[in-house]
Amino acid sequence: MDQGILSELGDYLLAHSDEIVRDWLRAVERNVGMISSKKLAYNELVDHLPRLFQELAELLKSPQSNQNRFEMSRAARVHGKRRWQQGYRLDDVICEASIIRRILFDKWVDAFARQTPQFEGETRRAAENIIHQAVDDVVTESATQFVEEQEKVIYRLNAELADAVFEMRWRRVLTCS
Repeated sequence: MDQGILSELGDYLLAHSDEIVRDWLRAVERNVGMISSKKLAYNELVDHLPRLFQELAELLKSPQSNQNRFEMSRAARVHGKRRWQQGYRLDDVICEASIIRRILFDKWVDAFARQTPQFEGETRRAAENIIHQAVDDVVTESATQFVEEQEKVIYRLNAELADAVFEMRWRRVLTCS
């Protein structure tokens, strides 16, 4: 595995991140099943994507770094919380990651391979594994945070409901006495 080539791939993806984001936006807009994204402005939709690209590039440059994995995880959790606040559905959060994975592999990793002949064999497999694992981690961490936010609301609503039921019973006791 050639670590220098992995670093070059990270730099390549960062250098093309605006184009990748545009590809992703077009794919999201064309996806009729993604209802949540339709009501967001550009900045809200793009959200943490640039930060996630930065973290992915750092992972490619230093794949064994726990700090880079931690930063990717933290960015993904912030993304999941933000999507919850924006009224997203969980399936749309997951779909967003699937779209970025497809774009990275269908267009950008192959484009890098065409311009970098040394990007083959073990080095390419390592890069693909790093990217797949990063996207998987984003899905897992974003979804986990999203569900945690949802559970907080459910817990609060259950507490409010329990209080209301208690109050109704107490009023009934008072009126029956």
